[in-house]
Amino acid sequence: MKCPKCHFDNPDDTYYCGKCGTQLPPSEEISLAKTKTLQTPIRELTRGSTFAKRYQVIEELGRGSMGGGL
Repeated sequence: MKCPKCHFDNPDDTYYCGKCGTQLPPSEEISLAKTKTLQTPIRELTRGSTFAKRYQVIEELGRGSMGGGL
């Protein structure tokens, strides 16, 4: 890969020019690692259910992002 500033020929897996230190544009061959989103099983809490072995649901106070409900 040629440096856009000094035109030095660098290896394809290099991030910076070996001659002038300019950051090189990403190569098409270099793929960035992708993360996988983990999904936690959602258990519905209903009236009368117990969670954390000590808390019992009495009633729903709100729903939605701000708990105001629509």
